[in-house]
Amino acid sequence: MLAWLFRHVPFLRLAPGLPPLLDALLLGATVLLRPERRAALHAVEAAVLSWPGVTTKIHRFGGAEFNLGRREIGHLHGNGLLDIPLTKAIRDEVLGSGAAQPHHIFPHSGWVSVYLRSEEDVPGAVTLLRRNYERWQAQDAERPQRADVL
Repeated sequence: MLAWLFRHVPFLRLAPGLPPLLDALLLGATVLLRPERRAALHAVEAAVLSWPGVTTKIHRFGGAEFNLGRREIGHLHGNGLLDIPLTKAIRDEVLGSGAAQPHHIFPHSGWVSVYLRSEEDVPGAVTLLRRNYERWQAQDAERPQRADVL
């Protein structure tokens, strides 16, 4: 529903505080009406937050954003929608395998979306997030460390 709303009335995305508020309402509905989906959300969040260096914050469009340092691994909306930023090459591979769908608002970007409906969807979602986590870790390991200069 949010995807439709933001696609057809795009200026709403710019209203300060509105996207997180709408996402919080979706989470409330999920908790009350879809306990199997809420269990899946919780399982993904617990798995990702168990990885070294991962932090969470509220995403600018609502939901829980998972980060490794300053890089986003993905974010999870209250209705069970998981969005993951990938390179276009990885995105094409993931879409080709059927592990995810094109992003719900920006289908031609490097982003993909995974819909969590039950705990059966958790392993696939965690695998994609882990792949992104390891990609960011590898890029950080390749960067030369700057020496502190006095």
